[in-house]
Amino acid sequence: MKRIFLLLLMGLAFSYGCNTNVVHPKGTENFKLIPNYDFENWSWSPAPEWFLTDWTTNNSYPTSISSVEPDSLNVFHGHLAMKLLNGDTWPAYAKSKFPITVHPLSLQAYVKCNLVPSDTVSIRIKLFFKGKETDSGEWFGTTSIDNYKQINITISQHSALADTALIEIRGGNHLMNNQPGKGSIFWVDYLSFQTAK
Repeated sequence: MKRIFLLLLMGLAFSYGCNTNVVHPKGTENFKLIPNYDFENWSWSPAPEWFLTDWTTNNSYPTSISSVEPDSLNVFHGHLAMKLLNGDTWPAYAKSKFPITVHPLSLQAYVKCNLVPSDTVSIRIKLFFKGKETDSGEWFGTTSIDNYKQINITISQHSALADTALIEIRGGNHLMNNQPGKGSIFWVDYLSFQTAK
């Protein structure tokens, strides 16, 4: 009886740990190298503004109606995703600079977007060693994506060394018929690095 219970418990633990929605290419996935990689941690200030833990956003600029906020309805993984909403001609953005111990091959993300005509959203990654930029990669979205799509941003390999990474995520900067509050929306979720083939 104990053996059956133990087998059932192990099966339950295994099935709970498997998320069938997440498919990663071959290699070593290192999402924990990226602070708040799943966009689950936010704080609210009396401003009122949302602040993304371990990231810098333009939510603190009082003149901008573009915003970066949590979204619990359009999520790929976990409970929240990051939503960049363009409300004026200044794009919503989020960036994080953090230490790393390995040189990643690529940055992966799950994205979806609702773009106004002629707009562009982007994700950039820059690697540094002793303060000098050594490698980079970028992705541009120019058409709407209705359902979450995995993107893989290849990082150049000019140097084998890296001690810092900077990720910059930028929403659109066009408005529908120049109407404030009628801009593009960009969702991002579940960032990870690929570090080995």
